[in-house]
Parts: sequence; structure tokens; C-alpha cells
Amino acid sequence: MRFRVYRLSHVTKAGDPVYPGNEGPRLEQLRSIARGDSSNMWRLTFTNHIGTHVDAPNHFDESGPAISEFGPEELVFREVRLVDVPKSPGDVVTVEDLERHERVLRSSEALLIRTGIQRFRAQSPEIYSGVGISLSVEAAELIASYPNLRAIGIDAISISSPQRREIGREAHRVLLRGRRFLIVEDMDLQGKPERYDLLLIAPLMIEQIDSAPCTVYGIIFDRT
Repeated sequence: MRFRVYRLSHVTKAGDPVYPGNEGPRLEQLRSIARGDSSNMWRLTFTNHIGTHVDAPNHFDESGPAISEFGPEELVFREVRLVDVPKSPGDVVTVEDLERHERVLRSSEALLIRTGIQRFRAQSPEIYSGVGISLSVEAAELIASYPNLRAIGIDAISISSPQRREIGREAHRVLLRGRRFLIVEDMDLQGKPERYDLLLIAPLMIEQIDSAPCTVYGIIFDRT
């Protein structure tokens, strides 16, 4: 069977915007073939909520599973849909925004929300990371009411705007506490298709940490 694969995550690099309080990646080359070493080797230093990353329940639930406790089958999602919810910096994704996509909410295992805020990531990173957008608590409650949904993703640095932290924290709690649910933030959704047969989330599997940077692939089967 032929298929198309789309990467829905950013390539992490030094200088990427990060949520206030986090540390961006620092790269140090320890060995270099160009300098006469037999191989190349790097030291990577970063906090675990940078770049495209996936929040596991343990991020906001002390008794919830950490990212390494999710099995491979829990990181594969079928019939995934991307919905457009255009927003400007500082806006909130509301329950009314999502109710327009009720059919998608009912039929998908993962929901990708494209707000368009990603356009500020390169142009105005201080707006992207310092203003962002928020997911309202009511919108989170609507998402949580659909048992088929096991994950959401968004093209913003977080579902919690640094300007509306308590709203964002409560939205995280609604989605993550007492559930095996995943939130993928800082996704690359610009110009990407609206439907995927499969979505694969591939996080760094490091024991103990709540969440991790990840790579995300959307796969569309060619049925012709």
C-alpha cells in the first residue's frame, strides 16, 4: 500500500522560542571529525517542555503516568482530524469554537487544532512564546467528554498562555488528571492536510520525567 507521511513537529534548534521559565536547547560538540577526532559527538542540554513536546498526565497529576509509561499502542491514533480555529495572540479557544466541529470530536482519536498562531514562531518569537493563546477550561471539558479522544495537538507553544496561566493550568488538569491522555504542544501544522489515517507520536522515552520532546508523523494511505 502506498502512503504519504507528513512531519507535524518542528526540528529543534538552538534559539527556538520556549515557554517563559523553560531553558532552550544548548548544544556542545564534544568530538569532531573536522577537528581530527575519530567520530562526532554532542552534549545536549534542555528542559523537557521545549520544541514540539508531549504532555503526559504526570505533568499535572502526581499519581498519573509519566510519558515512559505509555505503550506503543497508546502512541498511535487512527482517523485523526485537523480543524482550523483562527486566533490572534492572546485569544482563547472557546467551547463554541470546538462545537462547530462536533462530528470530528465524535469520530477522531486525536484532534489537531490549527490556530494560525504558528506564523509568529519565526517572525515574532517573543509574541509566540510570551503571549500565545489559551484553551478555555470549558473547551477542555468538552474535549474530555468524548471518550474516543485520547490526545489533542496545537500549533501554539502551549494550551496555556503566559498571560492566562491559571486558565491554562486548569485546562491541563481537566484533560490530564485521572486519564490516559496526551497533549502535544508547539506543533508544525502550517500548510498540512486536514485528515490522517494514522498519527504517530514518538517521544523521548526517559524514565521518571513527566513529559518529553517528541516527533509527530501523520500518515495518509493512498486508496487509489
